[in-house]
Amino acid sequence: MEKGQGILLKKVETFVKELFEKELPKSMYFHSFAHTLLVVEGVKIIGKQNGVSENELLTLTLAAFLHDVGYTKQYIGHELASVKIAYEFLLENGLKRDQIEVVSNCILATKYPQLPDTDLEKIICDADFYHFSLQSYTDFAARLKREWEENLRLVYSDREWDAINIKMLTGHEYFTTFGKQILQKKKNLNIEKLIQRFT
Repeated sequence: MEKGQGILLKKVETFVKELFEKELPKSMYFHSFAHTLLVVEGVKIIGKQNGVSENELLTLTLAAFLHDVGYTKQYIGHELASVKIAYEFLLENGLKRDQIEVVSNCILATKYPQLPDTDLEKIICDADFYHFSLQSYTDFAARLKREWEENLRLVYSDREWDAINIKMLTGHEYFTTFGKQILQKKKNLNIEKLIQRFT
């Protein structure tokens, strides 16, 4: 990786970390800096499997760091707010407009339900739901339940929440080959665990 790219990535990490510390509501138990770092890790793993170039990986990593910064402004429609913050930050830090546009499109692609067009958009979409494939999935789900209760006033019993999660995981599809072949298998184990809890 070029020196300039490394500096930019360090800058974006510091920028997001400080922004979240100062402006992210304390009620964001799931969409936190830890989630951002997991998505960054996800794009690196999936991107590598997809054989992306260094420049494409830079784009993906920038998008991963910035995809949830809009939560500092609003909960619903945070993706557009994220793009606005990302655009200003990247322009100030010397990224070319055409590359900023690709980063912006990657951020917008993470809007649920996901409808990615390009390979890069597919990679970040899979990375955003990377936690679906992790053994600790139920911990993430519990954090999201609490976040929805406090931010959206959506309150569910544990049984209702398990049903929502089963529906969400079974309805979700990974877009990349790595996602379909590797992450899907791990996600299926989480679906089985949830179904066992439900019966």
